[in-house]
Amino acid sequence: MGTERCFVCGPDNPRGLHIRFERGEGEGVRAVFQSDDWHGGWPGIQHGGITCAVLDEAAAYVAYYMGLVGVTAELNVQFRQPIRHGETLEVRAHPLRKTRRVIDIEARITGTDGSVKATAFAKIMILSETQRRMLGLERT
Repeated sequence: MGTERCFVCGPDNPRGLHIRFERGEGEGVRAVFQSDDWHGGWPGIQHGGITCAVLDEAAAYVAYYMGLVGVTAELNVQFRQPIRHGETLEVRAHPLRKTRRVIDIEARITGTDGSVKATAFAKIMILSETQRRMLGLERT
């Protein structure tokens, strides 16, 4: 998907998270990643911005695997439990509703014990060909 330099998924970003998303059940996506100390906010705890970026990327991959090009129009995140450095986590996302222009998506990050760390609801705006050209995304 997208660019090779994407902060969340890009393999060529030396400062990136390098998370690899794959198709999940139905039209969903999933990925596994590990929080590291350089993801820090408070001592020993992952920064909320990293958590938001991971949830946002999961939502974007739902649209991508549906064969669509979209951008995040809205992202509402609920932080449930701290994500501690060194934790292995799973992120999953799936569509709730799709219209001609918008996909509503639910995403969540869980620990290996099944505890819910964060959830999000995203609205991904599906781009028209004209909008893709305007943003320089005609090749995606």
